[in-house]
Amino acid sequence: MISSLLAQRAEKNKPIRVGIIGMGKFGAGLVAQLSCMRGIQASAIADINLERAKHAYTASHIPEETIQIVQNVAEMNEAIHAGKRAVTEDGLILAASDLIDVVVEATGIPEVGARMAYQTLTHNKHLIMVNVETDVTVGPLLKRMADSAGVVYSLVDGDQPGVTMNMVEWARTLGFEIVAAGRGTIFYDDDRSGTPDTVPARFGFSDEMIDRRTINLKMFNSFRDGSKAQIEMTALANMAGLVPDVRGMHEPSVNIADIPRMFSLAEEGGILNRQGVVELANSVAEDGKTMLETPLRMGVFVVIRTDHPFIQEDLTGYHLYPGGDGKNFLLYRPYHLVAVEAPISIAKAALYGHPTGAPLPTPVAEVITVAKRNLRQGEKLDGSGGYTVNGLIEKADIARAENLLPLGLASGVKLKTDVAQGTAISYDMVELDENSFVLTLRRLQDATVWD
Repeated sequence: MISSLLAQRAEKNKPIRVGIIGMGKFGAGLVAQLSCMRGIQASAIADINLERAKHAYTASHIPEETIQIVQNVAEMNEAIHAGKRAVTEDGLILAASDLIDVVVEATGIPEVGARMAYQTLTHNKHLIMVNVETDVTVGPLLKRMADSAGVVYSLVDGDQPGVTMNMVEWARTLGFEIVAAGRGTIFYDDDRSGTPDTVPARFGFSDEMIDRRTINLKMFNSFRDGSKAQIEMTALANMAGLVPDVRGMHEPSVNIADIPRMFSLAEEGGILNRQGVVELANSVAEDGKTMLETPLRMGVFVVIRTDHPFIQEDLTGYHLYPGGDGKNFLLYRPYHLVAVEAPISIAKAALYGHPTGAPLPTPVAEVITVAKRNLRQGEKLDGSGGYTVNGLIEKADIARAENLLPLGLASGVKLKTDVAQGTAISYDMVELDENSFVLTLRRLQDATVWD
């Protein structure tokens, strides 16, 4: 149905106009994918680096003479109305444009994401939130704002939380119970302490690759130091109502066929204390140094459960990997396509008013802040993927009871005390930045959800 509706829009010359904030690897990839589609287009780009934004267009064979740099909302509207592609340094301009239907926030920075999201929703525009760092910090509040404005707030298809949520929704629609849902990881024994400086060597990126695909070293470090997987599973938890079984999840070394056995209850031969959890399947062997033979790598999975003997027989006959005394079965996808699939979420929002997935009114999980190394009083924390802290998932009620600092607020704040490596950092240990917009929204969310 989406393809036919987009074709109709193309025939009427009324494409879905998309504005994208942030031209890192994802943003540029999304521009490329949209350039291959009918009935939908990247009408405007916002990035602090104008040359990078223009390159995203020209690399997708959009003629340079059709690209126009704009300085305000009126100029952006005029450019889009004239059929040009608008480029600006200021995402707030893009979010306020009358001619943009859907905004995609892809900066990955909680402070920036909060401002862009707020501006987008107050201008009654659909918001596709690629910035999971912002979502896990203030997503429930943004979802309430979207509902009040009559627009869609959604996580993005193609990224692992959205892809996994599609599978969870499919399973629940058919009446299956969710035992565990999550994603694969590649997590070596020294990754937790990784810093941005080590990203080129760890990922095998050349200088040319880093420049051409606008690789953000801090963001990619969050992939390798474990924080990104913790953030993404928190986003999934808060969409699906699943919780971590333990702080940080178990993240065992496991081949694909063993996932449903491992992620079953302990009394059924697995490692879980409860069902209905988010988890990670590590592709690195228990020695912490070598890859397993048949790992999930960067794919996603859902372990489903049925007590009906006929359905158990059918799923076994269809060769689904079993676990949980023959009642649990594995659904998995060995890949996620990130920017390639993102237009599906954009189209669903614009055409149907439906999200791929969005936070529940009350969060069930939180990303807490943990010292990456021994930290000294007076040091400033630098957030996800940096040099000072990691993120770990925790149940929201425990994080609240222990007054733990959300990772999304752990950038630019100063420590009031020494903190040992591995220690969870509380609000009491830091001087908050009272000028922070994401902090303002977080306090409003806490007052709305808990008080």
